[in-house]
Amino acid sequence: MASVNINVGGTLFQTKLSTLHRFPETLLGSITTTSEFYNEENKYFYFDRNPELFNTVLDYYRNGVIHLPTHLCGWLLKSELEFWRIPLTDISECCFQTYIKYEEKEATAAKLREIFATKPLTMTHLLTPINKIRHKVWMLIDEPTSSTYARVFSIIYLIIVIVSATIPCLETHPNLRIHLYNDTTIYWFFLFNPDTWVNTDNPKEIMFTTTLEPSWMFELNVCIIIFFTLESLVRFITCPSKCRFFLEWLNILDTFLNITMWSRFMVDMFANVDAVLEKKFESLMYFYSFCSAASVLRLLKFFRVAKQYNSLRVLFLAVKASAKELGLLLLTFLIVAWVFSNLIYYAEINEPDTFPNMLDGLWWAVVTMTTVGYGDMYPTGALGRIVGAMCAMCGLLVIAMPIAVIAGNFDDLYKKNNERESYNEIQKEKETERKQSINSITSKDNKIVPFDKSKLDSNNKPFPSIER
Repeated sequence: MASVNINVGGTLFQTKLSTLHRFPETLLGSITTTSEFYNEENKYFYFDRNPELFNTVLDYYRNGVIHLPTHLCGWLLKSELEFWRIPLTDISECCFQTYIKYEEKEATAAKLREIFATKPLTMTHLLTPINKIRHKVWMLIDEPTSSTYARVFSIIYLIIVIVSATIPCLETHPNLRIHLYNDTTIYWFFLFNPDTWVNTDNPKEIMFTTTLEPSWMFELNVCIIIFFTLESLVRFITCPSKCRFFLEWLNILDTFLNITMWSRFMVDMFANVDAVLEKKFESLMYFYSFCSAASVLRLLKFFRVAKQYNSLRVLFLAVKASAKELGLLLLTFLIVAWVFSNLIYYAEINEPDTFPNMLDGLWWAVVTMTTVGYGDMYPTGALGRIVGAMCAMCGLLVIAMPIAVIAGNFDDLYKKNNERESYNEIQKEKETERKQSINSITSKDNKIVPFDKSKLDSNNKPFPSIER
């Protein structure tokens, strides 16, 4: 029976030719003596590959499935299988997990490289002075880890963001507002002007229509608006790619906030307090309230400086990787809540004071499943209480299961990111040592040897005369 000799990386293997022909679609199954791998002088096929894995390859031709060794790198296993043209579908079920783990690690590493990689700039002429300035300003405001100045700017930026979100909270405190009228004037005003949109039974509406924020708070808010507006303009001017600028959600948020904040400022500056109380200006005040409420979205600007907090970015990536599980959680939660809204309605149908309709039952089911329990409505009958207990337990089960998935994704990404950072640190140290060694060699080669004139004079002395 014909045999064939195969030399892999200096190690000689011998097998039957019929064994290799079992899989003609593979490299060894279709090889002939006219192949580039055949050594005519030594009468064997030579492959400059890893000989340790070739035993696994030969076992594939003998058994029909391939069993992967667990002590070898996943990348090496994949590259060898691709070279020998062995399909991945022929990996045995018991060893397929080894390959899957490698693919998952590669996918995780690719995600981390993508999210932590510095986006390439599209400035085509960086050598010009203007583009150099643009590049420096862009790195200052968009890359918090690029320099010490960028870190300082990110800290200042974060402080301004926190202050800007604190001011709207302080504006709602009655003790911090300035009264325009005394209580008697307010009473007579609303008594003789009933045609206003203000609900006199609502103290919050009374407070906002009869008081103003202090001047220092107003001026500080204006300064913050100007700062964020200038920051957005500078960011747009120095952005390397104007198209990419309008595709980032933070830039869209900045535009929205600038519009709402300046609209609120215009109302504060030019609206007459007495006039806006008329019924026809009710829609304007709703718009003013909307602009005021939107100011809390300034806190989302924190994500601009989140680039320097790797753990936070890994957490967002874990949530993004768990988007499918979160979607299933929401769907399952709504289905279960809808079921219990139906059950609680009919379980309490004999109770006249509870759950007047199924929509109220849906609200109760959501509050119960999330373990909030406002207590605004609750079952009073025995059957209703049984349904309530079942609803609470189902809520715990439905919410708890996806949390484990998200935590697992975060743990995997966090460990992989730590490994990536450790590897990058080693590479940086290696690169630093290499540069230092090159500099030391260069300095030695360029060292100027001082010229010793005395040696030259001694060497140039005439030979002593020899007397005969």
